[in-house]
Amino acid sequence: MSPKQIAEIVSLCISLLVPIIGFVTALIKVIKDRNWNLLKSALCDFVIKAEELVGSSGEEKKNTVLQWAEEFCHKEGIKFDADQVSGAIEKLIEVSKKVNKREDQAAAETHDSNNQTN
Repeated sequence: MSPKQIAEIVSLCISLLVPIIGFVTALIKVIKDRNWNLLKSALCDFVIKAEELVGSSGEEKKNTVLQWAEEFCHKEGIKFDADQVSGAIEKLIEVSKKVNKREDQAAAETHDSNNQTN
């Protein structure tokens, strides 16, 4: 093989390497996003289940959800990031409190309007 042919082969390999790296990077991102969406769905279920733990403090419930999430990640082969999961749990709790507050207000308004008509 001549030096010119070797240079052409090296050049071809380098030019193919760039799109391959881009493809692999995009594939990794898709897999991570799919895993994160799977975990977020499970977290919703875990938070709902933790609310049924009567007599447990909010911190105990959150720690239980974190434990369940870590076990879920291990089972599903997902990298567990405690800080990221903890933040997601906090957001779910915040949304839950807002929804519950609205439901409580609606129930109180319904109760008040029923009492006024009687």
